[in-house]
Amino acid sequence: MSDLIQVSFAPTGTLQFPRGSQLLLIGPPGTVKASFAIRYLSSRLKQNELGVYATTVWTPKQVREAAIGYCGKVKAKLLRVVDGVSCVTSQASEEPLAFQSLFNMNLISLTLLQTMSDLENGHLCIDSLSTLMTYSDPSAVLKFYQVLSARAKDSRITGIYLLEEGVHDPAIVAALRFSADGVLEVREIEVNGALRHLIRLSYVRGHRVNNHCLLFSEKEPYEEFTVE
Repeated sequence: MSDLIQVSFAPTGTLQFPRGSQLLLIGPPGTVKASFAIRYLSSRLKQNELGVYATTVWTPKQVREAAIGYCGKVKAKLLRVVDGVSCVTSQASEEPLAFQSLFNMNLISLTLLQTMSDLENGHLCIDSLSTLMTYSDPSAVLKFYQVLSARAKDSRITGIYLLEEGVHDPAIVAALRFSADGVLEVREIEVNGALRHLIRLSYVRGHRVNNHCLLFSEKEPYEEFTVE
């Protein structure tokens, strides 16, 4: 139990999984997957644990501002941001860590492996596998994910990999799910007349998963409840 990571941010603490797990975070486009991932990383930064956020969607400035909002400027300095946005717009990145192209999965892997070299027991978020699959062959992205997640697991680096639901070949998605240690699912539900985001840990390989879920709001604390 001492080696479980708590990701709920709720007082009683649920959505626990073993350190070093490699998790898919799956949800429809437009849901708060990135916000959840940054908030998760921020919760670990508060514990003085290192984190890496590789972004192909948000700008590095947006990622850092979000992290500062959750854990403050001092702890946010523990976050390393890999810029995967500048190369899309053909601009030179101002970041020390950046992808040169989203078309070359080998170079992307090399950049991330170098970034992870001293990240043992740390945390890694890739935002997102879906973006990578728009620039490279999905089978190449699958291989990239399998190799990267295996290396992360060997170093006890906990990984969260974002994936858009309903836009990819079901066979590729099934292979990603099979390779993962667990899956976090995001859904929109109506609560008291308002749409909220429900986050559920659907399974973790080799561990019992309870039915606890979270109602997620980007600005408010998590609300915890159990699905019957």
